[in-house]
Amino acid sequence: MAHQQNNNNESVYDWMRSNRIYEEYLFKYVIILVFIGAIGFFTFGFEPQGQSLQYSLLANFIYFIVLAIAMALTPLWYKLLFNRGSQRKKRIDIIKLYLDNIEDIQQRQAIQQHLANNGELPPRKAQRWALIFLGWCCLFELFFVTSWVRETTLIWQPDWAMSVIDWVKANINTPPLNIDRKLFMLNANGAGEGSEMIRTFWDSEEDFLSSEFAKVCLLFHAWRALIFFPVLIALMTCLWQVIGWTGLNNLNAKKETGIRGFLYLSVITFFMTLLTWACFMALFQSVNYNIFMVVNKMGWLIQFWVNAGFLFIIFTIRLYVSWWV
Repeated sequence: MAHQQNNNNESVYDWMRSNRIYEEYLFKYVIILVFIGAIGFFTFGFEPQGQSLQYSLLANFIYFIVLAIAMALTPLWYKLLFNRGSQRKKRIDIIKLYLDNIEDIQQRQAIQQHLANNGELPPRKAQRWALIFLGWCCLFELFFVTSWVRETTLIWQPDWAMSVIDWVKANINTPPLNIDRKLFMLNANGAGEGSEMIRTFWDSEEDFLSSEFAKVCLLFHAWRALIFFPVLIALMTCLWQVIGWTGLNNLNAKKETGIRGFLYLSVITFFMTLLTWACFMALFQSVNYNIFMVVNKMGWLIQFWVNAGFLFIIFTIRLYVSWWV
């Protein structure tokens, strides 16, 4: 029974892949989340007139909660914007046309059963909540950069935050690197805007770590380290199929074509492994890459490209899985 269910699921996924349906739904959900995030980007950091910075922080936090709830309602916004009235009817007609063109009766029944069980097409509930979680993470970072930080200083420094900062500081390697094999790394001689800032405004890594701005960077880095694996899992939930459809499935087939194809895939896997390790260091270990992100919201936006490293990590994981499955 389980084997039959897996075959049915594969039939549904094959059909979704051939008609690019999953990407269409994923794109529409992302549009909604990006729109809500853009509202936060342009409105976070407001200061009620005549109120203290701490009161402004509280007001912005309440506003963050409101926007987070708006993101949680993404399925509702999707139905209102993309799946109602004539739009819904048009979509149903297109799906019906797709189904009528399927000659394999078992595949057609599997797809119809999938539609009946889910009430609609993908993304499934797990994928929807994974997308929403990713939206929450980005929204919180915008709140942190625009509202919790003022003039490169934390305007609220509770004891728990200071404990986190002290823990990160105690677990940072500074040049010469890797003497103590600590968890995080900081190097003013590295590449990127963060390293350049350290070289410009501080005499050494130790001077930087003694500054108020370092508290901002270390607390933010602790947040990024905390969400690293949850974000990776959420992205895998959303993109596992898409990455396979980009050509990885065809790449995996090369190992079945003989020694040449096997060696080709082995070389690809080796270089992707090296790239994945570099991405892990940048996203999890290196404090440098987060420094420029907390300067202001434009710095956060400019440095956001670093998150592309997650895609390379997922690609490599998918490669390793394909060797065994």
